[in-house]
Amino acid sequence: MSKRRTTGREATMRATLISTMLAIALAFGGAAYGQVTAAASATSAAEATAEIQDGKAGVNGVRYHYLLARGGGQTVVLLHGWGSTSYMWRFVAPQLVARGYTVLVPDLRGLGDTTKPATGYEKTVIADDIRALVQTLNLGPTINLVGHDMGGMVSYAYAAQHPDEIRTLAILDVLLPGIDPWDQIVQSPRTWHLRFYSVQDVPEMLITGRELQYLKWFHNSIAVNSRAFTNEAEETYARAYAMPGALRAGFEYYRAFPNDVKANQEFAKRKLTMPVLGIGGSASLGPIIGDHLRHVANNVQAINVEGSGHWVAEEQPAAVTDALIKFLPPAR
Repeated sequence: MSKRRTTGREATMRATLISTMLAIALAFGGAAYGQVTAAASATSAAEATAEIQDGKAGVNGVRYHYLLARGGGQTVVLLHGWGSTSYMWRFVAPQLVARGYTVLVPDLRGLGDTTKPATGYEKTVIADDIRALVQTLNLGPTINLVGHDMGGMVSYAYAAQHPDEIRTLAILDVLLPGIDPWDQIVQSPRTWHLRFYSVQDVPEMLITGRELQYLKWFHNSIAVNSRAFTNEAEETYARAYAMPGALRAGFEYYRAFPNDVKANQEFAKRKLTMPVLGIGGSASLGPIIGDHLRHVANNVQAINVEGSGHWVAEEQPAAVTDALIKFLPPAR
């Protein structure tokens, strides 16, 4: 691991985290954040955010950017999906830090400020990356994994390959490739983008130079609480996906689905035994995520988040934070 000068984008993110944390702390007890118990004060909120530090580490030939706050013995790893970066956890991560958890939030392979190799976007490969990062940072021997969208697919691949290293697993608003009802869902008109992004070169050609316009439309198209995507959030994501190689890397996650299907169908022959939490938006996968995950795990809880589409951690961060705090083992 090495330290380096913080970039302008990262400085902006840190400032946003601090202001967000203060706003949440001051709003606790009101209707917007009343679901979360044991509210942190504004002082503890700012202190928690100050503990979140940027870092970079080389693992498996990829230089990973991450955010890390070292707290108690329980480590929580938060993995983002496509259309976002580690920035998507800006509401949830500080709350976990304030409660004493060690929290690791990486930018996934090819996305955000992590380097962008040409290959290696199978979820088993990225799971190996994240495991190597955890080991490099001495955060084991066991962790709690939380993944949204592509991050949820990576989290399952990690847990399936190394079940003894996962204390708990939470998967947010995503279906696992190859696991029922995957075949039906991928043919739905609502999931047109799964097929579009899988086409070689064409999505890059059409979206390059229009990242902000496209991402604003896409986020809103599968959100209920679209107010979650402020201009600042959209500009942060657009800058990340306008970086050289970022669009291609992001679409390679989709192009790897055929290999992911084969891997998951093999993994599913042995169900997970650790506690598993499925969280989905009421206007997205919330109604079915529990039944879906029971195909691959024995001990499953599920939460259907009202007033949310796909982006549950950004649309309804208090509900997601509350669910995770109730589900995770105590921080210390």
